Amino acid sequence: MIAKAKAIAHGSRAIEYAMRESKRGEFVSANLIQNDTHDKIYQEFAEVQKYNSRCRNKFIRIEIGIAPQDEGKLSEQDLKQICREFAKRFGFANYQWIACTHRDTDNLHLHMIVNRISIDNKVYQTDFISKRTGKIAEEISRQMGLTIANEVQRKEKYRPEITSFERVMARTRIEKAAKSVLNSRPATFKNFVEAMQKQGITVTEAKNKKGNTYGLRFTGYGQTFKASQIGKEFGYRTLLNTFAENWQDEFQAQKRNQGINQGTSAIGDILSGIGSIFTPTMERDDYSPSVADEEERKRKLKKKRKYGRQI
Repeated sequence: MIAKAKAIAHGSRAIEYAMRESKRGEFVSANLIQNDTHDKIYQEFAEVQKYNSRCRNKFIRIEIGIAPQDEGKLSEQDLKQICREFAKRFGFANYQWIACTHRDTDNLHLHMIVNRISIDNKVYQTDFISKRTGKIAEEISRQMGLTIANEVQRKEKYRPEITSFERVMARTRIEKAAKSVLNSRPATFKNFVEAMQKQGITVTEAKNKKGNTYGLRFTGYGQTFKASQIGKEFGYRTLLNTFAENWQDEFQAQKRNQGINQGTSAIGDILSGIGSIFTPTMERDDYSPSVADEEERKRKLKKKRKYGRQI
């Protein structure tokens, strides 16, 4: 059983909704009420409320959900007892309230509408009422041997994942292939995807509604996995950082073997497969150490002139 509660101002509509015939429910129980139609019940509530003009939300709506596995073993008397127990634990002895069942959804549930103004003109305190409602629902569930919603949620949260043998084997094979490709030090993400494709594994980008990539999906052997399920080193940003390091190492090797001028053209070859992930930092084909030294000298001179007069 699960329950929630809230202080509301629209009492007339709430009472009418709780007693609506289309909800295929029944009038279960009531307290300090003489009538059995929604308009006259509202008039009884209003008669008590007219002595308090300062309170704005003069009604309390409580919704009580019954677990599907408990519905078959609860009689009308049991449902009446649940409502009486809620009223008792909340301290509604001097407050008007009604309770009705609703059966128009997959799960049976109850609605309680409570007059927040008591017959002795006291206003019921609703601080943290939803939290108190959940606690009371758990206590009544234990008392009546019903399903406790919080315990079901905790079991679902900490339940170990049930994985088929085929899925375990597929993940192991994809992980082995991905590590093998990564150890071959591909220079770009495109190279990595192409190498994985040769292994029979598709790597796709997971994108949000704005079209921005936030992760990767690995598909192979009839199974699909998130990158984090394959390994931390295969996260989208982690891979980009790895490719950047590979690119820098490759550039240094090209620079040592061919000299700095030929190294510049090597950068263009390496960057061609990266796309928009990396932006080349050197675009001048006429780069030479002498030109760079001259630009550095001018920059220092300009800086010296700018700050030289300061004391």
